[in-house]
Amino acid sequence: MALEIVDTLRQTGLAEGLTQEELEELVPICRQRKFPENEEVFGEASEGNELYIICTGRVSIEVGLPNRPGRKSERLATATSGMIFGEISLVDGSPRSAGARTMEETSVLEIMSEDIRAVMDKHPRIGYVIMKNLATVLSARLRNTNIWLRNELIWSR
Repeated sequence: MALEIVDTLRQTGLAEGLTQEELEELVPICRQRKFPENEEVFGEASEGNELYIICTGRVSIEVGLPNRPGRKSERLATATSGMIFGEISLVDGSPRSAGARTMEETSVLEIMSEDIRAVMDKHPRIGYVIMKNLATVLSARLRNTNIWLRNELIWSR
């Protein structure tokens, strides 16, 4: 099981640049979970205490559309194998900015914020690499959001 977890971690942007020994430090804090199709992983505005890494399956990242007849939510992204989601809570501890719902049976690694913080405190290099990688992931997502928003503004006028 530990080897499977290390292999999954190695496939993510979160662990890029970590050594085998450093990856093994993360194994005890990874909890394997399975969700059936169309199951809420977490709701928008819920407390965020964990991040997830998809082993298999797909997850829809969605925001609610209040007062919108017909559609209750809008999909912002689809997370697939090897991708992380729920990571913003690790950075700022704020309520979730979007919800997550499985699109098919999905297997994930769940990492609690306090557990990963403890590893990062004990092993500063692991903390540095993980936070650098999170910044890279979040920057790419913000850049894509900016492009999407620009295109929406151009084509909606």
